[in-house]
Amino acid sequence: MVGRIMKKKEDGAKEYRYRYELKFLCTQLQIEMLCAQLDVLMEKDPHSGADGLYTVRSLYFDDYGNSAMKQKEDGLDERKKYRIRSYLSGMDERFRLEIKYRNRDKIRKESCHVTAEEVEKILRGEAIPAVYDSGRAVLAQFELARERMLLAPAVIVEYDRTPYVYPEGNVRITMDRNICASPDTGAFLRQDIVTIPVLERNIHLLEVKYDEYLPDFLRQALQTVSLDKISFSKYYLCRMAGKPLRMSEREQE
Repeated sequence: MVGRIMKKKEDGAKEYRYRYELKFLCTQLQIEMLCAQLDVLMEKDPHSGADGLYTVRSLYFDDYGNSAMKQKEDGLDERKKYRIRSYLSGMDERFRLEIKYRNRDKIRKESCHVTAEEVEKILRGEAIPAVYDSGRAVLAQFELARERMLLAPAVIVEYDRTPYVYPEGNVRITMDRNICASPDTGAFLRQDIVTIPVLERNIHLLEVKYDEYLPDFLRQALQTVSLDKISFSKYYLCRMAGKPLRMSEREQE
């Protein structure tokens, strides 16, 4: 059942919490109409800046066989990606190493803090001594993947995010604007980098995440702007950067 978390089974294995993650491509008008409703129905994420948003920059990794790319192209239900995420505005500078798992419309993440110095070492291809405790287990997995699978930086993904939150159902609705890519992975720690847009102008991404259920009044708000659920991967589109995605191509990944 979705929502059961870290429950020990008789054989010692763990059951992890998966959240629903639904994605929609939106026009600028749809975003404005929806924001007008969500400003009343939900709260802004407290980490957002004075303008209600923050900029997300993620460094994605892939192995020597481009497995993450191929899993997406093959349409596999279960996929896994490694990334380092940073925030360029609205939040204190910090970095999170994340492993994101997907099973159809459900996701879960494992993460741990990494320092800027550790990120620099990763960019240089240097090993980081992993600390095998509960707080740094993700780093240990990542270092093992770098050693055995030749995991290496693949692309930078950057966008401006407007986040809304609602406690019941642990709902998070985000609008991601100006999604762009940079193949210059070595520039990840620089403030300004050259990027390539991956969506048509005035087309944005809406993501809806929740645990067991989405409250009816929020579901109704989404329906008022006539949204169609799509399959969408920022990572894949940014690896394929160069041609903007048009609304007529919304099922393409």
